[in-house]
Amino acid sequence: MKNHVTTRWFGDWANEYDATLGKVRRHHQLLDLAARLSGVTDGDRVLDVGCGTGLLSLKFLKRADCRVTAVDNSPDMRRLFQAKIDALGLRDRVRCARQDAAKLRFGKSSFDIIAATVALHHVENKRPMLKTMRSILKPGGRLVIGEVDVDTTGDHADPKRLARILDFLKDEIVEALKEGGVPAFSRMYDNGKKHILNLGEYCVSAGQWRALCLRAGFRRVTIHDLRAFRWFKVVVAVR
Repeated sequence: MKNHVTTRWFGDWANEYDATLGKVRRHHQLLDLAARLSGVTDGDRVLDVGCGTGLLSLKFLKRADCRVTAVDNSPDMRRLFQAKIDALGLRDRVRCARQDAAKLRFGKSSFDIIAATVALHHVENKRPMLKTMRSILKPGGRLVIGEVDVDTTGDHADPKRLARILDFLKDEIVEALKEGGVPAFSRMYDNGKKHILNLGEYCVSAGQWRALCLRAGFRRVTIHDLRAFRWFKVVVAVR
């Protein structure tokens, strides 16, 4: 996920993140679904990839007495999450560190669960990342991916591709305005161009995620709908 456009964008957005996307109900519903489908239990070791300000990590910590390693490439996002960790007295349960999703550095069989929500679409070459994730999961461990279910691959000059992406962006922007106000709308509108031109945004459909996980060696992959928002899906891959 080491993309200078993306890093600058998240750095600029960090201080507004919780007050914009963090207020959008369907985003929290995606996080809740991902945490529930993970099957997290007491004692599990969880890796939160692209943790941002810690919204997903906090969902895991609320569900079980687990231990979370949270990684993100944005120092601004990590700074905000670390402030939450300190304020909530969670230093014994969560560790926040700088790592790139595309180049994770952990030993084999380190985690029971790896989870990421609206983060992995920033990685352009996904298959090597998924193979690494499989290797650092314990046998029977679960990879949980909460993502946008839209395929932005293809020729930028293809009108059908553009129409496919705009169909998603219309719903995304309207929902952001309804629940996050003008600041959230402004951010999502700005982000739309990045999706269209693949400027740090490389979304693939849930079906494509399933195929990628199977090719990376995961033995079982399921796709789960978020009823509140048709563009969000959770993919669960079992090592």
